[in-house]
Amino acid sequence: MGLGDIKFSQATNAKCVIEQADGTMQRAIHVAIGNTDINTAYLNVGQAFFLKVKQGLVPGHSTVSKFGVNPEISPATDPEDVWHFGGIYTYDADGTAPIVSLISDDAGDTQEIIVQGLDINGDETSQTLTLTGTTRVALTTPLWRVFRMWNNGTTDIAGTVYCYTGTGGVPAASAVRATISGDHNQTLIALYTIPNGKVGFLHRLESGVELEGNAGALAEYAHVHLETRKLGKVFRIKKSYTNLVGGSANYLDLCTFPNVFVSQTDIKMRVVVVTQTMGVWGAFDILLVDEDLFPDSYLTSIGQPGY
Repeated sequence: MGLGDIKFSQATNAKCVIEQADGTMQRAIHVAIGNTDINTAYLNVGQAFFLKVKQGLVPGHSTVSKFGVNPEISPATDPEDVWHFGGIYTYDADGTAPIVSLISDDAGDTQEIIVQGLDINGDETSQTLTLTGTTRVALTTPLWRVFRMWNNGTTDIAGTVYCYTGTGGVPAASAVRATISGDHNQTLIALYTIPNGKVGFLHRLESGVELEGNAGALAEYAHVHLETRKLGKVFRIKKSYTNLVGGSANYLDLCTFPNVFVSQTDIKMRVVVVTQTMGVWGAFDILLVDEDLFPDSYLTSIGQPGY
């Protein structure tokens, strides 16, 4: 046997041995899979692997699930991005961290809020702040990107909570980077930026139209893009699809071969065209892997920053 060769005791499911780099033999199991079973086997192995990741049993691996909704987009306002505040999302310049403030527009909101995002270097950070109603609270760590907030208190949010640039009071629309609206108690933002030192693998993408209040005619639709941008580059379309009102209202891509996103890649869902006023929601799941687990040659080939 040579290094890495596998010696099977038989062609069916059985014990086998693999020769390691130090010459020792490692026991393993050979699972015989027929051609008709390969998709089922792939899904089963994938489900088991992701469960282990969620249990913290796979070092250097983690997952992120992003989801959002834009409750009202009209032909007069499209294109819009999929986030609850609505409109086109504003990304701040590389090498800056202007997101520094948190506030509510209701004086009675004093809940504890957890804010997650990336600092000026693109490193992931989480901070816990306590609202003081309509008085601005300064973030402990200024942010380049913010992608999630939630209410960690014991009462529902009464107003709208804003995470924003600048140091004034309740912000103008141009300064808003994330919101929690009313008793949602959670941001609804279908965007994300891969943290520094990570490689992201997109495993699932889904979106649909909100049918409440829509006529349900097959002629009505929302056309959506998944768009990504590497650090210092421009946004590119990675997926392009149409959600039909009353027809194929949902789009689902399980990504048998996942898209690869390098560190500090921006990812967003944009509604390009709607044929009538409607809401659109979206979600995606990403596996994050520490860059140290890959050879330099692979990181160079995918354009990982610093390689």
